Amino acid sequence: MRDALPAWLATLPWQLVAGGTAAVVAVVAAILGLRKMLAPPSEIAMRLERTVGRAEPAERVAEKNGKAVPSILRPLAWIVRPGKAEELSRLRRKLVHAGLRGPRAMEGFLTAKVLLAVLLTVAFYQVNGRLQRQLTFPLDLAVAVWVCAAGFFLPHWWLRAKVRTRQLLISNALPDAMDLTVTCVEAGLSLDAAISRVSQEIGLASPLLGSELNLTFLEIQAGIQRADAFRRLAERTGVDDLRSLSATLIQTEMFGTSIARALRVHSEGMRIRRMQSAEEKAAMVGVKMTFPLVLCILPSLVAVVVGPAIVSIVQNILGKGGQ
Repeated sequence: MRDALPAWLATLPWQLVAGGTAAVVAVVAAILGLRKMLAPPSEIAMRLERTVGRAEPAERVAEKNGKAVPSILRPLAWIVRPGKAEELSRLRRKLVHAGLRGPRAMEGFLTAKVLLAVLLTVAFYQVNGRLQRQLTFPLDLAVAVWVCAAGFFLPHWWLRAKVRTRQLLISNALPDAMDLTVTCVEAGLSLDAAISRVSQEIGLASPLLGSELNLTFLEIQAGIQRADAFRRLAERTGVDDLRSLSATLIQTEMFGTSIARALRVHSEGMRIRRMQSAEEKAAMVGVKMTFPLVLCILPSLVAVVVGPAIVSIVQNILGKGGQ
């Protein structure tokens, strides 16, 4: 069969032919997919949809066409998409806690994992190829696997740090927001009006907490019950103090007790917990300093104190041995 091929084609290696064919097929498929997704909607289809009353506004059509390009990366997100519902729900909850609540936040995060793993691996091989003393097999393969794994898990580390930073900022500003809420309620404002006012005032010092409280106020104005709105606030942020605040407001509304007094007690409780957390961290400093003392300071101290004695002993032994 090889004899039946042209002479110039028979001399080419089969790996190059297969790679070139695959590249051409991939480019053609990508062009056809882009043309299909970016093509304007058919006028006949639009007329039919308008006739049956399901025609979409022009803004939504333009929005869909604008979001067609990220849909190309959807297969990459599907490759690493968690198979279990619990893992998928946990990942979605972390994205919400980090403030990534867009409709394509999940796809973007999963796609970033795949792209970072591939790009870092390719970058490693490019850098390794330009070194004078290159890493050879199997050492280069082992390093490439570690680099690929680091790129794959790098978005998880970034997401965890972002969630922790966001929750810390909200927790630090929450006692001040509770004090402002107590002041507004005691001044005669309703709880809903107090939340709106506090969201504006606290937004100067803590934009995150201000935006979350403003969103809660808008949900209450939209018809969601106050207890459900605060429960949704706690689920969006993942802050434990907001969960206890939601439970406190629910109990206050059920039993008809004073909201200002309940908020004041809750604020004092949050400050006490923050003080206890600071005292706990301060008490753990001594334990944490044990490892640097043993590994870094103690050897140098032993060398300074015992070193001259050891040197003099060795000199005396060597002097006696020479005699």
